[in-house]
Amino acid sequence: MDGSTDDSGNGVIARRATVAEIFQLRRDVLRAGLPVETAQFPGDDSPATIHVGAFAPDGRNVGCATGTLNQWDGRPAWQLRGMAVAPECQRRGVGQRVLAELKRQVRENSDVRQLWCNAREIALEFYKAQGWRIESERFVIETAGPHYKMTRGI
Repeated sequence: MDGSTDDSGNGVIARRATVAEIFQLRRDVLRAGLPVETAQFPGDDSPATIHVGAFAPDGRNVGCATGTLNQWDGRPAWQLRGMAVAPECQRRGVGQRVLAELKRQVRENSDVRQLWCNAREIALEFYKAQGWRIESERFVIETAGPHYKMTRGI
């Protein structure tokens, strides 16, 4: 099966997606009120980039994440960017499903087994529960607020 169904029974399916399928949710959740270009990331259109979306039974995009091949500590690594879940779907397993599908896609499409991200301070506990480790002091991204660098192996 391509993609994974949410175990909570709400019928949400996480699968590989196009940037066009996930862009509006990314913008609405992560860059609300900011110019549209702030939700466009370097590498979004690269053939190697992996976009994952979680889709409700009605086809609505309710979760997303993007993996871009980059570097961590001088070695190849996948950078997680644009992780978002629609507010009405948060704390229902959608984010876990999106991350699981992204990891599955990376394993199937790459030999690189390291993930890293700039995690929003408000999402630290979510990432820790998924096995991520904090690797930096707190820093601020002008368009997105306080963050920490985090890593996780695949």
